[in-house]
Amino acid sequence: MTVSADDVIGAGRVAVVTGAASGIGRALAEAFASAGSAVVVADLDGDEAEVVAAGIRAAGGDAAAVTVDVSNAAALDQLAATTLERFGRVDVLCNNAGVSTFNLLRDQTLDDWRWVLGVNLWGVVHGVQSFVPIMRSQGAPAHIVNTASIAGLLSGVAFIGPYAATKVAVVSISETLAQELAIEGTPIGVSVLCPSSVDTRVMESERGRPAAFGVEHRTAAAESFRLAVRDSFTGPSGLSSAEVADRTLDAIRARRFWIITHPGERPAVEARFAGALANFPKDSEQPGPARARRPRWA
Repeated sequence: MTVSADDVIGAGRVAVVTGAASGIGRALAEAFASAGSAVVVADLDGDEAEVVAAGIRAAGGDAAAVTVDVSNAAALDQLAATTLERFGRVDVLCNNAGVSTFNLLRDQTLDDWRWVLGVNLWGVVHGVQSFVPIMRSQGAPAHIVNTASIAGLLSGVAFIGPYAATKVAVVSISETLAQELAIEGTPIGVSVLCPSSVDTRVMESERGRPAAFGVEHRTAAAESFRLAVRDSFTGPSGLSSAEVADRTLDAIRARRFWIITHPGERPAVEARFAGALANFPKDSEQPGPARARRPRWA
């Protein structure tokens, strides 16, 4: 396979994937390896990350497993250093690690919030802070994929308030980063992945919850919601993680920003934005010279 200087996937290229021991992260790692890239399989569960990396090596690919807590900035710096020491470069970064709690806002604890924000939001921030300077210094095309969710476009989703809040933030960070890199003229692309019903283990996030954050006490209604969502992952509209990974690699190659996996939530997203647009003031309602002099609260 011939790889051009502009390709960020393929022989001689390196992809780093967080949350890569299972679900979409694992599928991404395996898809990059199948395309010829070397892969850094990063996950809080180091043993499972090594299982994924070993599978890639057994299939003839090149992979290294790294245990990492993405909520820890120093851990991401170390991940970047390990990547350079092992492979000498980084071409693609997938900030993919994610967790969720399941309760109404009134039942979410501060520790619930701290855990979800630490992984889903700070994990992306730390990844950007640690890897973008390396990508800039290389002076070659590179790409960043931040995993958000369709919740990042729907915004308000009952029972997963902290999760939805972080995913809205991930969309915003991704849009801002894309704009700023374009302003700089830096050859680093950005995509935001917004999956819906995909067969992953996010519904069992508590398996990786640090003891310091205590145990989630889920209400019966919240647990029913969790189970319904989990069942939808393997229902008629569910996609496999491998299908999402393939679409993600296609988007990277096309330098496409939005990666949206399902059409079903489009009406809800349209309704949300239609509601906002309908409440913008009309030009005729803007203050003229006389009204502009009145106090803003009048």
